[in-house]
Amino acid sequence: MDRVPYALCGDGVRFGAMPRHVPSLDGLRAIAVLLVMWCHVPLVTAGYPLWLAEARFWVGPGGLGVELFFALSGFLITRILIAEREQGHPVRWFLLRRLLRIFPIYYLLLAVMAFWRPGEEILWCALYLGNFADVFAPTPGAKPLGHTWSLCVEEHFYLLWPLVVAWGAPALGPRVLKWGMIPVAVVGAVVVGYCVPFQQAEWAVERLSPFRFLTLACGALVAYAEPSLRSPPTRMRNRGLAVTALGVLLHPHFWFLLLPVFVLEVTWWPMELAPAFKRVHSAVLCTGLLMWCVTPRTLWLSPDRVLSIAPLRWIGRISYGLYLYHLPVYHWLLHPGPTPARAALAVGVTFAVATTSYLLVERPILNYASRFRHRSADR
Repeated sequence: MDRVPYALCGDGVRFGAMPRHVPSLDGLRAIAVLLVMWCHVPLVTAGYPLWLAEARFWVGPGGLGVELFFALSGFLITRILIAEREQGHPVRWFLLRRLLRIFPIYYLLLAVMAFWRPGEEILWCALYLGNFADVFAPTPGAKPLGHTWSLCVEEHFYLLWPLVVAWGAPALGPRVLKWGMIPVAVVGAVVVGYCVPFQQAEWAVERLSPFRFLTLACGALVAYAEPSLRSPPTRMRNRGLAVTALGVLLHPHFWFLLLPVFVLEVTWWPMELAPAFKRVHSAVLCTGLLMWCVTPRTLWLSPDRVLSIAPLRWIGRISYGLYLYHLPVYHWLLHPGPTPARAALAVGVTFAVATTSYLLVERPILNYASRFRHRSADR
């Protein structure tokens, strides 16, 4: 396996080599996008199984999938930034590769949507402010671009965090995460919960970037801690399982729940804390899953062997296109009157469009962008 120099823990201690690529994370990315695609299949689809609807209530696949993407993004971009800083690569090459990875098919989709369904949301999305529009300038009716709010959150993180890692002192990054982003997200969500009407507070904490940076920051912290967590390897597995279990125990349905058996609302915490509680739960759960999934294959209970199978890795490779295209395709084929056949067709068309996009647009651009990975070292 290719390895890259990796250093810069919080105390500036130099570490050994870390794997350049972790195959299991492709599988985790595939699971994340499949969860989101499941969430957006309408519950009113004829013949939708009751047990699957119940599972959707408890799992919350859309939120879980997006949160897994956030944890993965925070982890992966931070370990890349740390490695490239150690190698002396300028941060501008990282930002250019991100631009080439994200922008082309994003703005291609917006151009298609502007022709198909012109509207105010196109401009908000083009400016990467769709998540703020959801809170401060909501538009009624169906929103085939409603899922792009999460891409806006990630883009805001990409604009800020690389500068901290690249230009700050080695110890600055972990301190910004532990004493800046994470407390601001949690305390801010609590303040909003108490100061804003419940529905608006829940929507704001769900959509606005400062609150959603929580899971991205947790993923970034895992990247900083990765060298020590991998030595010994069982430490990563054990702590990952422990954090995952804690995340499950923090599920809001255990603490803010209407129990039909007793016809009784059980609330162990003030309802004003519910939005913040939900963010903490999902951040803890997805951070634990991330840690568990990077456990070496040689260890017992490691998911690496399952997550590294070829179909999942391929889905993970085209996951950006799947995420970007699936909701417009669903709106095109499933509204109105979704049926099982239409739902299957929508999923199939989404995979076909995402695969075509990856082969004809994304992969050539990625090949071009790869020259900026080592350009500074070639000088």
